[in-house]
Amino acid sequence: MSLTDLAARITANAQLLDAHLKSHNLPSPSTSIHTCPDFPNPNNDPAVESARIALLEDTQTLRNYALGPAQVIRELCWNHFSIPTLIPLKSSTSYTTLSSQTNLPERTLRLLLRQSFLNGIFYEPEPDRVAHTASSAALVTNAPFYDWFGHSVEEVFPASAKLAEALERCNQGGIGDGRAEDSAFSLAVGDGESVFEFFEKRPDKQRRFRGAMEAVGMDGGHDLGFVVGGFDWGKVGGSSGFLSIALANAYENLSFVVQDYKHTVDEGRAALPSHLSERVSFQAHDFFAPQTVAGDVYLLRHVCHNWSDKNAARILRNLVPAMKSSSRILLVEVVTVRPGVVNRVQEKYMRNVDVTMLQMLNTQERSREDWESVVTLADKRLKVLGIHRPEGFDY
Repeated sequence: MSLTDLAARITANAQLLDAHLKSHNLPSPSTSIHTCPDFPNPNNDPAVESARIALLEDTQTLRNYALGPAQVIRELCWNHFSIPTLIPLKSSTSYTTLSSQTNLPERTLRLLLRQSFLNGIFYEPEPDRVAHTASSAALVTNAPFYDWFGHSVEEVFPASAKLAEALERCNQGGIGDGRAEDSAFSLAVGDGESVFEFFEKRPDKQRRFRGAMEAVGMDGGHDLGFVVGGFDWGKVGGSSGFLSIALANAYENLSFVVQDYKHTVDEGRAALPSHLSERVSFQAHDFFAPQTVAGDVYLLRHVCHNWSDKNAARILRNLVPAMKSSSRILLVEVVTVRPGVVNRVQEKYMRNVDVTMLQMLNTQERSREDWESVVTLADKRLKVLGIHRPEGFDY
């Protein structure tokens, strides 16, 4: 069924429900506190109930189609037994086989998987056989996406359950002064460790986290294309990591020094294409130490948002001694806006990311005013000259 056909069926059922409300002098549905708590059907008319259920089902289907398979998974997922990897991509498998592979009872598998079917994840092509849908197959065919999935389910979701406790116990000084080791993540998963300490001690989870961040980089406003093509790089230089490689490929007049932890820059140096070796170099550096490289531009992509206001200001302050009078600091970050400035889909994503930062790191994304405060805290000579939002940017 096409999107238009599905929308037409939705319209037909919506018109039937509107006619029902009008014929009974009932108010139209709204978000007002005075609206009926349940959809009004005083006579329990089965035709009205059928239209309402069909409307719910079709709007969910239409929404899933508009989201796409990967986004459906981002909104609805659970993971532990690696079931997506146990189901063949081009055929199906039995509950009996899955039971032997996972050590779960067949009855339990039926319960859990059939609940997932209703969200468009897996399906039964024939009785007692399980196969992939587009959404579940995305977990198998896209390794970074599967890493994101595992990180979300095993590290982000448990942290959400501890957010209230973390706020009560550890955040009395306010978000801006919060320590990463006092986060909900540290209470739920990290055993008192910050996210950074947790991953540093667990190479397998650190590798998965890097894959998860690679997946995030492919999505919406995090796509490198917005940085590479959404700014006038012909006038400036500088960058970090794989972004430097993307920029160096696009702009032959720019040279880059990539700074990060030693093991990270060692990996980057090994992966650097030979034709860029004269323009992209790597250097181990701790951004909490004073900067020693004089550059035209210092680009920090999704760095400061990981840290409290105090530490973010410290990171920026350490750049100042090496800056020339013409140097610029370019931050690639989310800038939050007031409610209603962007559409609801964009705003929901932005708020979700914001809450995730609070759960995982005890910090938050920042508004323009917040960024200006951090910049002033770093050095009164630093000023926010402007905020550039590339065309097509999602949030």
